Parts: sequence; structure tokens; C-alpha cells
Amino acid sequence: MKKKYKVLISIIVSIFLVIVLGITNIVPYFAVIPDMVKVGIDYISLDRYKDAIKEKELIKEISKVHETIQHPFILANKEDFDMVKNECNSENFTEYTESLNKSVLDNANGLLNTEVYPVMPYVLDEEDSILPISREVINRMIILGYAWQVTDEEKYAQRAWQELANVCSYDDWCTGHFLATAEMALAVSIGYDWFYDYLNDEQKELLANTTWEYAILPALNDNHWFTWSKNNWNSICYSEIGIACMTFTEVDTEKSAEFLAMCYKNMPIAFENFTPDGVYAEGPGYCQSGMNSIVFFIASSRNYFGTDFGMSEIDGFRQLGYFPVYITTPTGMFNFGDNKAEMCYTPVLHWYATEYNAPLLSAYQMCDAPGEFVLNTSEDTERNGSGKEDALSCLWYNREYGESDFSNEPLSRYLDSDVGQSLVLMRSDYLNNNATFAGIKGGYNFTNHGDLDIGTFVFDSMGERWAEELGPGSYDAPNYFMNLPAGGRWKNYCKRAEGQNTLVINPNSTLDDQYVLAECDFTSFEATKNGGEAVLDMTDAYRMNGAKKVIREFEFYNNNSLQIIDHINCLVKSDIYWFMHTKADIKISEDGKSAILTINDKQMKATLHQDGEFSVMPAVSLKGKYEYDADYSDINKLTVHLKDVKSAKIIVSLEPITEIITTS
Repeated sequence: MKKKYKVLISIIVSIFLVIVLGITNIVPYFAVIPDMVKVGIDYISLDRYKDAIKEKELIKEISKVHETIQHPFILANKEDFDMVKNECNSENFTEYTESLNKSVLDNANGLLNTEVYPVMPYVLDEEDSILPISREVINRMIILGYAWQVTDEEKYAQRAWQELANVCSYDDWCTGHFLATAEMALAVSIGYDWFYDYLNDEQKELLANTTWEYAILPALNDNHWFTWSKNNWNSICYSEIGIACMTFTEVDTEKSAEFLAMCYKNMPIAFENFTPDGVYAEGPGYCQSGMNSIVFFIASSRNYFGTDFGMSEIDGFRQLGYFPVYITTPTGMFNFGDNKAEMCYTPVLHWYATEYNAPLLSAYQMCDAPGEFVLNTSEDTERNGSGKEDALSCLWYNREYGESDFSNEPLSRYLDSDVGQSLVLMRSDYLNNNATFAGIKGGYNFTNHGDLDIGTFVFDSMGERWAEELGPGSYDAPNYFMNLPAGGRWKNYCKRAEGQNTLVINPNSTLDDQYVLAECDFTSFEATKNGGEAVLDMTDAYRMNGAKKVIREFEFYNNNSLQIIDHINCLVKSDIYWFMHTKADIKISEDGKSAILTINDKQMKATLHQDGEFSVMPAVSLKGKYEYDADYSDINKLTVHLKDVKSAKIIVSLEPITEIITTS
């Protein structure tokens, strides 16, 4: 499309978004128009993979595969299963692989109890979706399929067939929420592929025809938004319907090739989320689902075609495997946006480790020790144990990795992505719960699942988190995913700048307390011997709030301490807040220049070196509590508040206290 037409269309789109969608105070938002044009052009000119294999070539490749196809090929092949099978027969496990294998078989034996785990009923959840059911069926197929492959015991195949026959009796696979459809297509494809030698022709025909009718044809015939999306829906839906097309190509080779050509061409649209440095724009939790799906597709494509047709060579894919490790802190994750602080473990890290000779990734994944399986009699479809993950870990773990040396791995990193997301992450050590970690976020506010959080940071030390991220809000809140200027998302406290560890300037001047379309990057970054330094230009985040220049310096030093220096210049006398959320008990000195933070008998000293005084505020919006906000009564907000100033320099240091100070 010619540039002038893109600009024209984008202007029309931006006017619609800015005016029609209900921005009432339009005058300050005229400056939004150029940025909305940029957003419009971005969505019109999506970057598809120019070197992707074409449909006609795929038809030829599929014809070759029909002559040589071996099952299984989805996720793992016969050699992978034979490796584990030989370990079982010879009892030649490592301690790690023995625990993985036991976990999977315990889960599989638990599934044989159909009174506790009956076949999954078709029940819509609150989103009118069967997504939890689809995901549970994937769990069951992988667990039972692993057990069947490594033990040859038909009881596992018989139980799996009950589940497969059941989902094929559904009236549909919920195409109204196509993520659920794609997940179910993957579940049945795994069942067909991993139990291929057990199933008879009639059973195979039922699975093939149902998957085509309920999933593949709707994917081809309907105009789904995931086909142009950059988020994790793109990766998941293309991957899982694509794998189904590989599995059932004999039903219709040409249509299979048609959709697979779309996969190889359009899946890289979402790669922009993490090129070039691997930082996943939507955050760690969504990285997990997006990355898993991409690897599932690439691994299956290689087993099926003998190649991924260049997809794994796209810049950023290799680096993506490191992101869960880099974003992990001693207490959890740097959980910016709609992400929880839970560790981002995933078996694909074992796949990445072998692919790129990266033992750090395997060592990280090995921290996710298998739990003991216990029969779960609750109605929840989530069962105890982690059988699916343990099965894939056992299949993908490189047995040659033992004790690994990570001393050459840089401890301080700057990560960037082509969609504007940027992070600086600094630590004293990897895979050490007592290490110290400091991370700060720049980037682009207009990101799927994002917050108004430019400048926010987390700080872990002594096994505790001292600067908290609040994570996701209620997805049921009105217009929660409306993240345009003045959108409903920004009514939620944990999505606003005041709900982050950053600055708020003149909060009453705008509906949004950071500019929604702001894009701010680091102007400098340097790794030092015992830490690192970064400078973030945050000016664009406060362009609607009367700021002339806002710079945040972020220094991690002595491998245990943090200093934040904010330089703020405003056009008029302004109201400025500095916020840090913490679960610590806070005791402020009489002069307001220092504070002792205490968590579980561990202490951190906060010192204010220049403008302002410390105070403590509750984690509630300055505009009052929003009815959909969570209860943050366990959170204190260390605050610096400056009134009627045109310029300010706020310097805060955080240093661990080795000897307990009594505060009374």
C-alpha cells in the first residue's frame, strides 16, 4: 500500500479513535493525532516473513512427507521417546529425569481413575469459552501419550481414547473464542499422533474429520483477528491449527498447504514483540504462552518436514529463550503489565538449551522440581502435579548437561524490542535466592497487557522484594482492555502510573497520569564491576502533564544497593509525586530524610538525599478507590510529594542493613 494512502487511512482511524470512542476533553489531545497515525500505520503495515515458503511448494513437500511420515512427530519424535523408554527399561535415570518420569506416570495412573477424573464435559466459562477444557485435554493427551509411548501399556491408550471420543462428540469446539478451538485442535492432534499405532482406521477417521470440521475449516473460512495480530493469539492459533494441518494433511492436502503457508508467513508478525533482544513486550507470563507455541510449531515442523523453513533463523527467536531467565528475580519475576510474579518455568527452555548450547536455561528449568502427585477431588480442572510440563521436560532435557558454569554470563543487561519495549536488568548472581536484583522498565505504554509504567522498577534483596509490582487487575472490569487515551483500562489503580514505582506529575491535569502513547528509551547503559548504571529519558510520558524534561538515573552498586535520581523540569509550578510500593513496614525518621523498611526481620534503609521528605500513603488512587480495584491493604507506598515547584531533583538510595535497627 502506498504511503500516502496509509497516512490517509490512519488519520481517519485516529480521528475515530480519539473522538468517537469518547474522549471528552479533546483540546489537550490534538497532540495525540500524529501518534495515532503512527499506530494506524503500524497496524496496516504488518511485517510478514518475506522469505516464507509458498503454498505450491508446500503441496510438494507434503506429498513427499506422505511417503515417509513417521509417528510421533508432534513436539517429540520416536528417538526422543525411545531415549526415555530405554532409561525406564535399564533404570539408568539421572536423579532429575527419574523424578520427571515418576511424576508423569503418577499423573497418568491418576487419570485412570475416571471417578475422580471423568471425561471433560462441554461447559462454557465466564468468557463463554471452553478454553480451560481444551487446555486440560492437552494435559491429558501429553501425560497419557507419554505413558503409552514409554511403557507400551494399553490402559493409557484406552483412557486417552475415552477422552478423544468424548471431545469429538461435542457440538463444536467454540469457534467464538478461537483460542479454545486451536487448543482443542492441538489436543486431538497429539492424541492422533502419539497414539497412532493404537488407533484403528475408524477412530483415526473420526479424529481427522472432526478436527477439520470444528477447527481447520473455520480457521480458513472465517476472518479471524489473530491472522494480523502481533500478540500471543497469533502464535498460539497459527501454531496449533498449523500442527493440526500437518497431522491431517491427507484429508485435504491443498487446504492444509494453504493454511500452513499462512503460518510460515504470518506467525513472524508476532516476532516483532521480541526482536532483536528477546524481550517479550507483553511480559513474562504472556512470553511463556507465546514462546511455547512458537517452539511447539518449529519442533513439529522439523520432525514433519525436516525443516522449519527458516522460521528459527529470524532475528530475536534465539534470544527469546533467555528472556524468562533474565526477567526472573530472586523472589519471582519482574512482573510488569498484566503479569503475576510467579516463576516463568517452561519445558521449552530445555529445547532452547540444546538448540543453542545454553546450559543456563536448562539449569533454570531444573529449579522447577516435580511435585508429588495427589488425587484431586475438587471440581477444578487443574490437577495436582505438573505432568504435562514434566513429560516435555523429560523428552527435551539434554542428558549431557551436568554442573554448569555461568560465570561468563553478563549480570547486567539492556534489552530492547522493535515494538518499543525496553528493560534494564541488573543482578548479583543467577539462580540464587539470596542474590540482589534491580530492574527498570522504559518502553512503550501502548502495549497489549501494558500499564502506564514508564520508569517503574523492582528491587529484590536478602530474599525479599522491597519494591513491588502489583501485576494484573480484574479482567472483568469495564473496558479493561480499552487501552487508548482516556480508555477504561486506566481507571484501574494497578494500571495507572500512580500504581507503579514511578513519578506522577500534576495528576489532576489529565485523565491518564502518563501519556498513553508515550515511548521512552534509555539514553545510556553501562555494566559495571559490581552493578550497572542506566539513564532513562521519561519526558514523553509526561508531555500532557506540563513536564519539560524528566530524566531518571538508575544505579545498582556494590551488588546490593540501588540509587534512583530523578531530574524534573516543568513548564509551570507543579505537583510532583515519587512512589514506591512495598510490603515492608515503614518507619520514617523525624526529619523525613530516611526510612527503615522491615520485612520478616530483614531491613532496608531508604535515604532521601535532596528535595522533599518521605511520607507513607496507602495504595489507593489519588482520585479515590475504583470499585474493581483489588484490596492492596498489605501494600504501603513510600512517597515523596513536592508542591508548587517548577524543577526538582529527587535522589533516593536503598541499602540493606546488616544489623537490625530497633524502631519503636
